[in-house]
Amino acid sequence: MFNRNSLVAALSAVGMLSLSGAALAQQVVVSGGATLPLPLYQDEISAFAPTFKPYVGKGSGAGKTAFLTNNASGFDSTGVVHWAGSDSILTQAQINDYLTTGLGKIGNPAGHGPLLQIPSVGTPVTISYKGPTADITLSKAQLCGVLSGKFTKWSEVGVSSGTAPDAFTVIYRSESSGTSELLTRHLQAVCGADSNVAFAGKSTFAQEFPGNTPPANFTAATGSAGVAAAINAQASAITYLSPDPAFTVALKQASLTNTNNNATYAPTSANVSTALGSAAALPLATGPVERSPAGASWLDTNNQANPFNWVRSTVNPASGYPIVGYTNFVISQCYTDAAVATAVKSFLTSHYSAANSVVGGANPGKVDQHKLVPLTPANRARVLAAFVNGTNANLNIGNATVCGSYAGRG
Repeated sequence: MFNRNSLVAALSAVGMLSLSGAALAQQVVVSGGATLPLPLYQDEISAFAPTFKPYVGKGSGAGKTAFLTNNASGFDSTGVVHWAGSDSILTQAQINDYLTTGLGKIGNPAGHGPLLQIPSVGTPVTISYKGPTADITLSKAQLCGVLSGKFTKWSEVGVSSGTAPDAFTVIYRSESSGTSELLTRHLQAVCGADSNVAFAGKSTFAQEFPGNTPPANFTAATGSAGVAAAINAQASAITYLSPDPAFTVALKQASLTNTNNNATYAPTSANVSTALGSAAALPLATGPVERSPAGASWLDTNNQANPFNWVRSTVNPASGYPIVGYTNFVISQCYTDAAVATAVKSFLTSHYSAANSVVGGANPGKVDQHKLVPLTPANRARVLAAFVNGTNANLNIGNATVCGSYAGRG
């Protein structure tokens, strides 16, 4: 017998499911973290609005925390943290914790599934200054002395300050910063008796000093924009900073001597590319695929499924500009909403495209416009194959084999 109420109920249920799917499909993608690449990401994301909310710069430390805890309040938002930017690599311990006790716990069907850590673009950490009008070249000893507080005047490093004060202020990042970490890991590798402190590669710069207190001529600022504002307010100052013209337009950048070949390099794209060329290759497509920290091949440097292996260290390159590294994407492999997974993959495809990666010429790509350095064509192809298009390793975002076992991030 025909039951009208049952039909109405069934149609209502279908309608609610359709509405729910439509609502999920309209969900905006939330991201933030490192401030070094902030102008680039905001520029790129403008083409994806309103699917993507604007990228929010909070520092690499805050970015990693927001992602690992899925707490969007860290990005001045609510709901899900879909991806984060960080110049500070996720440590092996952070990755292991995420997969064993955290939101990506292996075997937890209600969990988010694996995370991915992917190199985005290469970057120098510029040593930017204000005061002296001449171009400056700093040796390793001079750099270590300035950033440890051993030297406090331009005359002590053989530089004429001209009409500016001889005594300079050092501006440093106050928060946990990937830019600070790239710098301090290099200083840890090269500084010795020429430094007042033994640098330890920390992401919070003040922690490199006794009592977490830098010398009196050091001044803290928050974020790349905050550092740029702080140094521009000084008559004579030096700092470490993103290369983006949004931050460095009113400043000069020092050239640095690479101690490995005793050659001097400015922080140009070509010199950064040379330095990054000394990094180990990305994991091979034929490498092992071990997803568990308890597995025998987990720490194999070619293990494709260990996110730590996708960001190779370059703390003391053999040649090229000496303070370099990568700023990275931290992304979930699995999302509750398939539309979000598709949107993130579309963003990555655009980010790593050949057009976006052109260096120089009449039509430079967005990466070059922001004075950052695209991955090599081979590395871009490797990243897209692994995380967007998919290989036998099943690392691609939304992979049905892997993500079918998890609820996903949502």
